[in-house]
Amino acid sequence: MQRVLPETDLEKKLMSMAAVFIEENHVLDDLYEIIGSDLVEGKELAPDVKEQVLDEIGEYFFRLDLNWGEEIKEDCLVILEDFWGVKSKEAALKTLEDIRTQGHRTKFNVLKNIAVADEKMSAASLEKFKQIFNFDFASEEQMQMTDDDHRLLANWMKKTDRFIGECGILAWDIARAVHLARLSFIVGYIDDNQAWAEILKLAPLAEGKFKDWREFALSFIIGRTFWAGEEDPQIKMVCERLLGHPASPWQFFPLSKD
Repeated sequence: MQRVLPETDLEKKLMSMAAVFIEENHVLDDLYEIIGSDLVEGKELAPDVKEQVLDEIGEYFFRLDLNWGEEIKEDCLVILEDFWGVKSKEAALKTLEDIRTQGHRTKFNVLKNIAVADEKMSAASLEKFKQIFNFDFASEEQMQMTDDDHRLLANWMKKTDRFIGECGILAWDIARAVHLARLSFIVGYIDDNQAWAEILKLAPLAEGKFKDWREFALSFIIGRTFWAGEEDPQIKMVCERLLGHPASPWQFFPLSKD
């Protein structure tokens, strides 16, 4: 029998790190209709009530199969191929490994260090910045950015330190990896045991890296902006809902560097 729900708090916390991809579908208010009567502000939940609440939250945020039916499989196959370049088990596992060991955060950190080290962005630094930024893009994408565009990107990256510090865009990579494991499970590239194993491999990366969920959210937002090349106000709103909504899984699994 497949295991689609987490069994430990660690697994639940890791699944919570991909909550943005779930709340994009605006499920928190629906969830609150079910558990809202138990969520009294300032009142701690009794252990048995908390367990029931987390069971309900799990049906929305923690399931490997996203609580979607079999009919969603074809859509997930398209998503995996179009956005991840994943068309097989081998490709799924390789991409999960790449995110875990390198991800978008490696390129982000290298570029930010160049920008910070040379605030005036000399010609030599700009050329190095451009080469690193463009090396894994198709040639037609490279042509879309001017030198001024690269300088604006470098200046933006320098400013992110005030929001995310040492964690960089790690949250973006962790969330992507959890979501990729889910999608790969849904389409049948990996089984449930493999999916949970891949998700648990993220624990050493995540543990103690974020002082709270706000820093995690900012890390995710900045990572997504870096990937997309532009801000998405909707993603910011999703993160704000997760930070403040009483039914959010982020209310039940604190993050701390201590």
